[in-house]
Amino acid sequence: MAIVFKEVGFTYQAGTPFATPALHDVNFTIPEHSFTAVIGHTGSGKSTMVQQLDGLILPTTGSIEMAGTTITADTKKKQLNQMRRHVGMVFQFPESQLFEQSVLADVKFGPKNYGLSDAEAINAAKAALELVHIAPDLYDASPFDLSGGQMRRVAIAGVLAMEPEVLILDEPTAGLDPVGQNELMQLFADLHQARNMTVVLITHQMEYVGQYADNVLVFDGGTVVKTGTPEEIFADSQWLRDHQLDVPAATQFADALEAKGMPIEPALDLDQLADEIAPLIGGGAHE
Repeated sequence: MAIVFKEVGFTYQAGTPFATPALHDVNFTIPEHSFTAVIGHTGSGKSTMVQQLDGLILPTTGSIEMAGTTITADTKKKQLNQMRRHVGMVFQFPESQLFEQSVLADVKFGPKNYGLSDAEAINAAKAALELVHIAPDLYDASPFDLSGGQMRRVAIAGVLAMEPEVLILDEPTAGLDPVGQNELMQLFADLHQARNMTVVLITHQMEYVGQYADNVLVFDGGTVVKTGTPEEIFADSQWLRDHQLDVPAATQFADALEAKGMPIEPALDLDQLADEIAPLIGGGAHE
């Protein structure tokens, strides 16, 4: 499912003395089945845009096309509910949304709420829990007795049980240790491949952009200032710094080598960097 923003603008408390513009002239297309990363410094507008993807707020001006629905300032709740059936949102710290007495009850809540029978909802919940590697012996446990990483996986399973066509990830690795972060990102990459879903990742971690995304949107000043592949976005390190963005560690190292006179192609991750360096120092390809 493609997502298209056309001349979208948004103003908080529009029409009041406290009106605060947050977005203006936002135009972009997120291709169907893509893994799109959305980056930008704090206050750039990306978080406001994300809320519009799930219909939490409506655009003040312009339109958003997704899931066969065109969303404008006048869109009604019924239309938004139809659209939301196709969109799954994983917020920062999604485990804070857990509330049922057992893992299985929590994950089946969404499908049952959307009209599935209890048996159908249980089957959907078990399939989602299997996807996130939660063992069956935990299905009857309280989600609040699980580890932090397990709680997050259960919360994500609750989103996946709805079988969304679009999965929106808003800083999904926040608060996890590096091992947990990498495991979760690999899970999302595997889901993207297995279910062929459209994934939208909002993140400050440039390594994950280079490693997993095939499309990137850069926000600044309340609008999109650049789009492209990770290779295109990270080709100009100075441009990124001018827009208050970090550069992947591998790219920083490659830039430093180039500045020292070692000709090297831009690298997005450490494996790619090793492959670029090996021929220059007489070694073989990275294994």
